Amino acid sequence: MNAEIGTKTKPGTAGGDELSPASRRPSLGTLHFAGFDVDLERGELRVRGDPVALRPKSFALLVHLARHPGRLLSKDELADAVWPNVAVTDDSLVQCISELRAALGGDQRLIKTVPRRGYLLDATFLDAPPALDAPAGGENAARTQASSPLVAARSRSLPWLVALGIACTVSLSAALWFGLPHRGQTGGLVSKNTITILPLAGVGGENAADLAEAISDDLMIEISRLPDTLVIGPPMGPGPDSDASQLGRRLHVAYVLSGSVQRQGEAVSIALKLQASATDAVVWSGRFDYAEQAGWNWRRDVSARIANELKVRIDEAGPSFERPYAGRTFAAIDPTLQGWRSLKRMRTQAEAQRARALFEQSLQLDPDSASALTGLALSYITEVLARWSEAPESQTTLAAQAIERSLALQPNDPRANYVRSLVLSVQGRIDDAEQAIHRVLALYPNQPRALQRLGFLKLQQGRPEEVAEPVMLSLRLDPLDSEQVSRGYFTLGMAEFHLHHDDVAYAHMRQATISSPQNGFAWQWLAAIDALHGRSEQAKANLIEYQKRSPGHTVSSLKASEYSRNPAFWLERNRFYDGLKLAGLPE
Repeated sequence: MNAEIGTKTKPGTAGGDELSPASRRPSLGTLHFAGFDVDLERGELRVRGDPVALRPKSFALLVHLARHPGRLLSKDELADAVWPNVAVTDDSLVQCISELRAALGGDQRLIKTVPRRGYLLDATFLDAPPALDAPAGGENAARTQASSPLVAARSRSLPWLVALGIACTVSLSAALWFGLPHRGQTGGLVSKNTITILPLAGVGGENAADLAEAISDDLMIEISRLPDTLVIGPPMGPGPDSDASQLGRRLHVAYVLSGSVQRQGEAVSIALKLQASATDAVVWSGRFDYAEQAGWNWRRDVSARIANELKVRIDEAGPSFERPYAGRTFAAIDPTLQGWRSLKRMRTQAEAQRARALFEQSLQLDPDSASALTGLALSYITEVLARWSEAPESQTTLAAQAIERSLALQPNDPRANYVRSLVLSVQGRIDDAEQAIHRVLALYPNQPRALQRLGFLKLQQGRPEEVAEPVMLSLRLDPLDSEQVSRGYFTLGMAEFHLHHDDVAYAHMRQATISSPQNGFAWQWLAAIDALHGRSEQAKANLIEYQKRSPGHTVSSLKASEYSRNPAFWLERNRFYDGLKLAGLPE
């Protein structure tokens, strides 16, 4: 994982003291350029002193480029250097180039593509690295900082982030703070406390598992609001017997929270354990017992204990955050929890409809269940977005009605605000949809799906150069959820295509299919790009893969389901549809 969102520990904690500046100086076997260090001894890329994770082949490619700065290197030469005695396709090379560009800040001009010939690292190398606390000198450093869309966007976003951290606070559970106690020289995020929250084990039957999953989600929201704290998404599906500290080290986080939820009638008991990843030491463990639902307050209770252990403050001045299950009967709660669990695992229209039936059952018992209303709205709008719906306009109207009722009951619920953004997007209100996503991020800092959605909305507004920053952050915050990773690369691929970086776009779409082969839309984009570049047979093969997963679509039906009305968006999007026609998709 990119160490711009790195694990930092405080003096005296299990992870040890922070490194002194002297200990971070590059070794003699290091190449320096434009604020970057390629450490040959450690096999590590550092960006302004902070290590950035790269796959071994990508690092080997960077080393070969860095050893020949300013020289055009053919694809064959690069392939021989990185994959000796192995036959590889151009896709492997393009994917590594794409990863390197992202690691170097997204500047397409630092690693130049020379069409049909190869690549060139356009940088001036230095005898020694610039000081870590000062801007790198030289023409390349200035150009990299000024021209990189990713770095520039981060710089522009800082005042907004600071203002957001000052303006938005939460009550009872935590202060909203975006996790910027320090700003690295790369403009990246550095957090004092990094933590992952493993799904809690449910004890007491299937419904206990549903409740445990809901409480896990609530705790991720609440702990993400703690100052100096960054929550990293856990791997999908770790069992209750998973090695928590091993998972923590895999995610490069300082702490792991794990535990269980036991349910007996109306009584609920939550057992939790906080471990230091580096040492396996149990930092804290506790149990919270609630005799009846009216007394449930795990958001405040657990967050307060975690805040105490991590030595951060809790700000109780601010808008109240509701307790959606307190005081309600399990007869109404259970179908809501089951419906949400079904939506999270949904792959077909039938599953969306089954979830809807559960939400409707809950609303018959409790018409004021905001959580059920949000789930109902999401079940409708998901059918529309997935292009399953036979009556998209009426379903969008029903979704809008349900989500407005939900927000009237619980205006500060981040999940409801996220669903509202989806509804506004389908209604063609893209600017309003973006504002709704910013509202989500104010309520749930660094929520990976919201960050990804923000990037997608920027693309729909005709601003593809602004997509990389939020999407790359979402991938770093949730690196092990294959579906989420696939959607992230898909969004990055679309943005690169709109910027006419077709080779990078293709590599991202290929990565999207690797992360989740069921992502039919990524196969669709591969087909279009292949066709535009004269790879007719490959275009047909990829189109077949798309049609296996999403049959029955035509160019016209796909165009009709686009919600943006932005002229800049359509200027580039039409090129994609031209590619689909060339690939053989019926008009």
